[in-house]
Amino acid sequence: MKSSVYIHWFALPQLRLPVIAGAILLGSFTAAALPEPGTPAPPLQFTQLLQAPPGAKADWVALRGKVVVLEFGGTDCGPCIVEIPHLNRISAALDPAKFQFISVYEEDPEVVQRFLTKRKISGWAGIDTTNRVFKRFGVMHWPMTIIVDGQGRVVASTSPENLTAVDLRAVSDGKSVKLASAEDESAAKGEKVSAATAKAPATAIKPLYEVSLSKQAPGAGPVMMSASAGPGHMSLSGWSAERVLRLAYGVAFNEVPKDRLLPTSSLPEGRYNLHAIWSSEDSNGRLIAPFIQESITYGLNLRVQWKTVTKKAYVLRMTEASKNLLIPQPPIEMSFRSYKNGKLKLVDGSIDDLAAAIEDGLEVPVVNETGIEGRFDTELEFPAKDADAAKAALLKTLGLELIETDRPIQMLEVSPREDSKKAMESKPQEAPKK
Repeated sequence: MKSSVYIHWFALPQLRLPVIAGAILLGSFTAAALPEPGTPAPPLQFTQLLQAPPGAKADWVALRGKVVVLEFGGTDCGPCIVEIPHLNRISAALDPAKFQFISVYEEDPEVVQRFLTKRKISGWAGIDTTNRVFKRFGVMHWPMTIIVDGQGRVVASTSPENLTAVDLRAVSDGKSVKLASAEDESAAKGEKVSAATAKAPATAIKPLYEVSLSKQAPGAGPVMMSASAGPGHMSLSGWSAERVLRLAYGVAFNEVPKDRLLPTSSLPEGRYNLHAIWSSEDSNGRLIAPFIQESITYGLNLRVQWKTVTKKAYVLRMTEASKNLLIPQPPIEMSFRSYKNGKLKLVDGSIDDLAAAIEDGLEVPVVNETGIEGRFDTELEFPAKDADAAKAALLKTLGLELIETDRPIQMLEVSPREDSKKAMESKPQEAPKK
């Protein structure tokens, strides 16, 4: 098997695109220096302060005595939006005289203001159009939570999902609190992920399309997965053959669920790197997908095809309660879904997106037969592969039933390419026409 496959289509210089829908956001780990716990917090300097009382100041002199929770994020950041309800609940449980939440954005004030009319955020919104605050705090990816105590000292830099009201009260009381840092979490997972806004490498001549697949050399050190995606480019490093295949054949760069992969033999071992660049005319990456798929199937010497298989599945159906519990949300042009550590989160997602997130948790196909349209926000909790718990959570929270049955399911069948070659050689050959 060849270790590398390259395909190039050279054309005019490439234009920058908006960030693709479904860009890979696995959480980041960068070399930027986040402030060390116990050190004085860098200065705050916002271009504008939204949702604050008249005359309010966001500096460490004015905020002295309060525990300050800085939430670095973006209005188009799915994982950031997912954490908003969690942060709002924490804020509501705390004394506003002792705590101040400030969401930090580096976007235009009008963009942030429009966003705030669609998604309620407790606390102030600090606009950092100069990017000084992001740089001073060493924030290169988000969501990122930085906690500062009443004396203006940094307590922790962590993920918002790690935050609790109990810990913040302890900080206010002067007690020591240990929160997992973003670096600790990434190291524990064995992942190193570059920022989602990372730029594609500059070249003298920009290709219209470019795809490369290479295999990492064995014994090159510890396995570190990384991913970056942005305007017209995507780069993966240290991914298994299964993950690369599932991504390549997913819709809008959402991976094919594990339970819909049908390998007829063991997949190639080792770790692979994938790099792709595409043109400004392919805003959603649909035209690049076939090139990526061909590079992978030929590079890994595989034959891949969709196949319909009747198998066990769960069907989502609505009840009378659904009409009152499923409340459509204003669209924000940034859909996000996830299932992680027993928690399902959906932001601006359809019921199809909900079904896909449930499937990620149960690892069994889930089919949407509700007929419900619209976009929704929701959070559910159920242990992985626990269908009974998922049924109870869905019925209580959304009024939806989850029914076990058999359904024809589209499966991604993967087999060695040699099989197809042998099959062709075994077929009787027609005699050439005279």
